[in-house]
Amino acid sequence: MANIQTDLTDSSGTDNPGAREFYAVRMGKIWAAVKREPLSFWAINLYLLLEYVRPQSSYPAFDILPWDKVALIIALVSYLSEPRVATVRNGADKLMILFLFAVLSSSVLATHPSIAYAHLMSGFIDWLVIYFLITRIVVSERRFFIFFLAFLVYNFKMSLHGFRSWAERDFAWESWGVTGAPGFFQNSGEFGIELCIFLPLSYYFIAALWPYWGKIKRLFFLLFPLTAIGSILATSSRGAVLGSGAAVLFIVMQSRRYRVRALLVAAGVLAISYVVIPPQFMARFGRSGTDKTSIERLVRWKDGISMYEKHPYFGIGYFNWDRYYEDHYSTIRGGFGLPHNIFIQAGAELGTFGLAAFIMLIIGAFVNNYKVRKLVSKSENPFLYSTAQGLDAAMIGLLVSGSFITVLYYPYFWIDLSFVVALRAVAEHAARNKAVASDVSGEFIAHPPSV
Repeated sequence: MANIQTDLTDSSGTDNPGAREFYAVRMGKIWAAVKREPLSFWAINLYLLLEYVRPQSSYPAFDILPWDKVALIIALVSYLSEPRVATVRNGADKLMILFLFAVLSSSVLATHPSIAYAHLMSGFIDWLVIYFLITRIVVSERRFFIFFLAFLVYNFKMSLHGFRSWAERDFAWESWGVTGAPGFFQNSGEFGIELCIFLPLSYYFIAALWPYWGKIKRLFFLLFPLTAIGSILATSSRGAVLGSGAAVLFIVMQSRRYRVRALLVAAGVLAISYVVIPPQFMARFGRSGTDKTSIERLVRWKDGISMYEKHPYFGIGYFNWDRYYEDHYSTIRGGFGLPHNIFIQAGAELGTFGLAAFIMLIIGAFVNNYKVRKLVSKSENPFLYSTAQGLDAAMIGLLVSGSFITVLYYPYFWIDLSFVVALRAVAEHAARNKAVASDVSGEFIAHPPSV
């Protein structure tokens, strides 16, 4: 098994010129690096494009195959056929297998096993495969930087579209809000959750690499969080506003050295948001807890807790909520209802076993990010350090906003977790190979230039 080394500063701690070119986002340098990567890395990047941009949905003539599945198959086959690199063991791997066991157990013991079996390959197992591909392929800092940058750019495309759509209607309020790419992000509430992830990640990306950029690139990357904030307001999703607010609060609390400055910026953003937010949206917040949508959610949460109490160990069954609700609650409630909460969905469908595994995965994500910050200092590698902070804030935004929408088997948590585990592996390699010269390792870690 081949050993992989990461891009590092030399033993004297001087700047790595290759790192500066990457951190400056010089596309020529990045493209040259991409061309040297194996097919598996190309394929997993293609999957990311197909999932978050969905060009196959924009051009129907092209939509003749499940291209995202094709990209994953190519990534898997090519990864298995390529020389293996040394991997870093992570407890999240075992927790993912534990969650899989909870899914399989609840499927076998489900009230309607046939429904569970029908969704096995299109639900969690998909995310399990994607998780292992990302964490096994994106194993060097160079690959992680490229993959992470692509993720931000794809999200920016959606946030820019959402902000532009809102601007084209003169920032007026519409109940349906704005949406992202087709698929997982075509509902305004679901799009809002992705923005809660994108906002803090883009902020910390800018904070880490700001010294490497000139004015034009600084202005360009500032559009990332600005359009994210605008699109969050345009979604008309109260959950997205609460999730982004929680993420911003985390950012302020983490800004120990610049807390006053962070508070002023946050206050400024809040004031501007208050001015531009449509009065109809503000009125929705005033009706929180008493309007029809809020009452329906409270009823669904109560019903979900009731399901969990009746089936405490393995739940009603994987993907069985719809049928179970129809059988036991639709007559009483007068209609169909989703759980509208990722924790209630996990507990009701997978029972204590699945809910406990899910909560342990969440805790594991924060532990991994903490360990990344212990492995690399902010001055030594601002990108890795700040990305760990960004992933913490993104997880907080996701968990808060995801407490109001049914998105347990959407990409949000599973892709975020994949980034967390991949980042930990990169940081481990960086710590182990700190003395390796950059021209030998082919990777990079650099101190920011003085400005």
